Amino acid sequence: MARTALLVSEQRMKQWTGLDENVRTEDIRVYIIQAQDIYVQDTLGTKFYNTIKSNIINNALTSDEETLLKDYVGPMLMQYALYLMLPHIKYKIVDKGILNGTSEETQATTLDELKYLRESTLNTAQFYNERVIEYFRDNPGMFPEYTNPGTDGMQPDRGEAYQNQLVTKIPLKRNERNLWIYEDCGTNCNPDCSNCY
Repeated sequence: MARTALLVSEQRMKQWTGLDENVRTEDIRVYIIQAQDIYVQDTLGTKFYNTIKSNIINNALTSDEETLLKDYVGPMLMQYALYLMLPHIKYKIVDKGILNGTSEETQATTLDELKYLRESTLNTAQFYNERVIEYFRDNPGMFPEYTNPGTDGMQPDRGEAYQNQLVTKIPLKRNERNLWIYEDCGTNCNPDCSNCY
């Protein structure tokens, strides 16, 4: 069985999120691993992400890496893992099909309530992700694998962590030169104007 490093423990996730103590650690672990691979690797880049995991396995973390994990990556990772986990707390996939877990003492959560919880959790995760990116900006050169990620694997995402939707007065139109682009030609034109792309 291949070894993998958890960048945050299941117990810490229970302590720092809304997860109840009775949630099994095996049920948490898979979402920590997924969140690491999807979100943390995207933020750190593959080279630095693999270095961190290797240093955890070999008990060779530097004090700077420990601080990064404990104060910045950990809070971000816990929220992204919870975001991925939320639908699966309510719904379980078993050999008989998909089950909706309820109990006599509780009231079932609606889909709208679940969507709200996920959105709120995602907002928190993105806040912590932005803190990680700002930490790298404030400490240039502290982590060479982040600064010089090479070309093998994912590059670190150094942009804004928040995902805002674009709102324009004129609809975006497909352009052969760019995927989606809006160019203001300075006229009060309609979507079919040949000056706008």
